[in-house]
Amino acid sequence: MRVLLAIAAAAALGLAACTQAETENAADEAAQTTEEAADAVGEAATDAGEAVEGAVNDAATEVEHATDDNPATH
Repeated sequence: MRVLLAIAAAAALGLAACTQAETENAADEAAQTTEEAADAVGEAATDAGEAVEGAVNDAATEVEHATDDNPATH
């Protein structure tokens, strides 16, 4: 989040001293950078979710095996 805020602040400061064309170009670049950052955050969240899911499944399997009274299924 801090990266996005820093990008937005830098873009806002830069826009104050620019022509209309430069302002539009900077806004487009800021929008694209923000979109790329959001995509990266989304991918990281997906990866983290999959890792958590795997860990929970492994833990559940271990609990199931540990509490199973049938020695043939250990």
